[in-house]
Amino acid sequence: MELEGKVALVTGASSGIGAATAHRLAREGCDVALLARGRPGLEVVAERVRREGRRALVLPCDVTDRDGIAGAVARVEEELGGLDLLVSNAAAVVFGRFEHVSPEAFDRTMEITFGGAVNVIRACLPALAARHGAIVAVGSIMTKIPLPTFSSYAAAKHALRGFLSSLRIELHAAGDPVRISLVNPGSVDTPLWDSTTTATGKRPHRPPDSYDPDVLARAVVDCAKHPRDELTVGGEARALELLYATSRPVAERVLGIAHRLYASGRIPADGPGGLWEASGTGDVRGTPEMAPPFGFLHGRPSLWTPVRLAMGRLRPR
Repeated sequence: MELEGKVALVTGASSGIGAATAHRLAREGCDVALLARGRPGLEVVAERVRREGRRALVLPCDVTDRDGIAGAVARVEEELGGLDLLVSNAAAVVFGRFEHVSPEAFDRTMEITFGGAVNVIRACLPALAARHGAIVAVGSIMTKIPLPTFSSYAAAKHALRGFLSSLRIELHAAGDPVRISLVNPGSVDTPLWDSTTTATGKRPHRPPDSYDPDVLARAVVDCAKHPRDELTVGGEARALELLYATSRPVAERVLGIAHRLYASGRIPADGPGGLWEASGTGDVRGTPEMAPPFGFLHGRPSLWTPVRLAMGRLRPR
């Protein structure tokens, strides 16, 4: 797909990966519809899109609201002339051991992160099929490995991967032209860490390093141009996947260390968090909290991902 002159819809567009992706799509020549719960953050991202000379459509909407999503997609078709690309990115998390997380918080994570993606894809499929479009969904390495203290989020991402795999085969068998890609990032430096709903009253401690959201945005855009079924972003993430697949006892020890690290957070959580309220402010990266020498590892580039993307373009299809 050549992106110049195309129309894209990005969910979870008010911060983090969604905001970075919207900006990069505008640079590629796309008009961009921006969907999230909060208007203020969307307006910030919309201004970035417009500065690139492209149209931006702000769509404040909760992905769990099926009627609202249907209306938003209708507006995209009416005001921007159609839909060529859906970037399904909206997600929310709750932090804490499973037995400490309320059933309501667990279910809400599933409802937003998995159910919301299903709602948006269902609403967009006819418009995408009419223009031989594509879907790029943001998954997680949690679709390949477990992550303690985020069990509901891991479950939602596993469900999303299974759903997209089945849908991909259905569309192909029916001769439907819509292509589906799933991008699985490792740890990313996004505002999601600042707005995480928590069962402990404390924010989770961040990982010792994380990728710049623009690394993910580049991968999403590349998958829109050159669709592939699935892509893991980041050499560290890929190495952890391989470790879990080939040496599970060792990987589980590493993940046990991650459990203790996340649980060591001491910063009090303010408010109910992103699970229950709009939190995006237009920021792409999270608030710095790690002191040197580790601070420079937050928001770092990936050396492996550009190579992986180039190899994917050369592979016969």
